[in-house]
Amino acid sequence: MRVLFVAGYDDATYHRKIELLADAPDVEILHVNPKGCGREDGWYPSARGDRRYRLRTFRVRSLGRTGDPHRSYLWPPDLAMAEFQPDLIHAENDVETVAAVQVTLARWLWARRSKLIHYSWQNILRPRRWHVRRVTRLSLQAADHVVCASHEAAGVLRHQGFRRATSVLPTGGLDTRYFHPRRGPESKERLGLTGFVIGFVGRLAPEKGIDTLLAAAARMPAGANVLIVGNGPDKARLVARARVLGLEARCRWVENVPHEGVSDYMNAMDVLVLPSRTTTNWKEQFGRVLMEASGCRIAVVGSDSGAIPEVLGEEGRRFPEGDAGALAGILQQLAQDADLRERIAECGYRRALENYSVELVAERLLRIWRDLQCSMICR
Repeated sequence: MRVLFVAGYDDATYHRKIELLADAPDVEILHVNPKGCGREDGWYPSARGDRRYRLRTFRVRSLGRTGDPHRSYLWPPDLAMAEFQPDLIHAENDVETVAAVQVTLARWLWARRSKLIHYSWQNILRPRRWHVRRVTRLSLQAADHVVCASHEAAGVLRHQGFRRATSVLPTGGLDTRYFHPRRGPESKERLGLTGFVIGFVGRLAPEKGIDTLLAAAARMPAGANVLIVGNGPDKARLVARARVLGLEARCRWVENVPHEGVSDYMNAMDVLVLPSRTTTNWKEQFGRVLMEASGCRIAVVGSDSGAIPEVLGEEGRRFPEGDAGALAGILQQLAQDADLRERIAECGYRRALENYSVELVAERLLRIWRDLQCSMICR
């Protein structure tokens, strides 16, 4: 089975999924990636090292506003389909993007007999312009299968009239080579941290609800500190807000950490919080940091926005989005009860390994590919 894998991967934890898929003896993979992904064109070994897959990089262009991932596409437009002649195309651009339409049209022109898998993160039917609705309709009409980031996203597809098969699977799984427990005083000491450490990892943007986290931390005793790893357009406002709340001396801001190095900071946290807030156009679509922090056996807490409760599971601690008082109550309980904190961390750790390991994600994806190939042969 010849698989054209179209996905913009730029860190080792994502490439690991393809390396595992390339181990399959019945699969030949060509991975199409944007230039600047951190890897050069060439052949790369599979996870076991006894097989290999090919990676090709393409220039990124944009329709209109440069830098908008919804408007970008790759050049040349055939994405190597004419040369490779895939049996299956797996595209991880969201169904609402120009890149998804590019894949759809390229398949129609150069690989019409291949099966097509698209991906969808969209877990809210937000107001959309006519051209976005048209892009989505074209993508869905062509797809033989859509992989979704959450059950909510699958429900949105059904509401849009998609009746073919769907699966719920994250784009990248938990890579335990990087995200594993390394707890202990030395983790904090190495980073110059003390006391009870409340952490956040991610983009500093209004919808991530970091102001809720700061308001909750301000209600904590003086021994509680905040570690925020990430950068984004909201940083200046958040730093000013921390100052107003009297948290300036208790906040540590860290930027530009490579993804493989994030676990060093996670292992220095006592609890990681994802306080996302739903907007008209967005709610949390997965919450990758919850999975990765759980892989470090850290207690995680999230708001009830979007897919967060689904990722946390029944044992996870959650609070109503935007409710700083409720979040403060959970944090105070975890700070005062180390045994409870460890139990929550252990439950999350087991859940992450059993549901989100990159090995499991690759195995499930390979099953989807083989099922589609079988349907094509048996047709």
